[in-house]
Amino acid sequence: MKSVTKNFLVLVFVLTVICAGLQWVWNNQMRGKMHLYDGPGLLAFFSGSVVVVHVVLLAATKDSGNAFIRAFMASMVIKFFLYIAVLMLCLLYSKDNKQTLVIHFLFYYFIFNALEVSMLYKEARKKST
Repeated sequence: MKSVTKNFLVLVFVLTVICAGLQWVWNNQMRGKMHLYDGPGLLAFFSGSVVVVHVVLLAATKDSGNAFIRAFMASMVIKFFLYIAVLMLCLLYSKDNKQTLVIHFLFYYFIFNALEVSMLYKEARKKST
């Protein structure tokens, strides 16, 4: 396994642990109806999806610039629709507070996408020089 992938996996693991800790604090500090019991599953989904997409896109950085851009755009569209489907399923079938679910979903979406894009950008810049 390349060091770039190892570094990314370590960062995702650390970020997941931090998010799990923040979620634990949230559940202990908020009123009972604001608790998020499906949070670990949601967090695992984001961690797993960002790792899969990152590994696929790292493989695409070996190709030409156009191939990488096509792979990046395709992965973003697929990931976006997958995230919307997961959010809709959670909203329909979860017994958690819907506002709390959406807040956590958007927080995880922002944090994990920021990590993924920043790491991909750094790797693409290294390969272009």
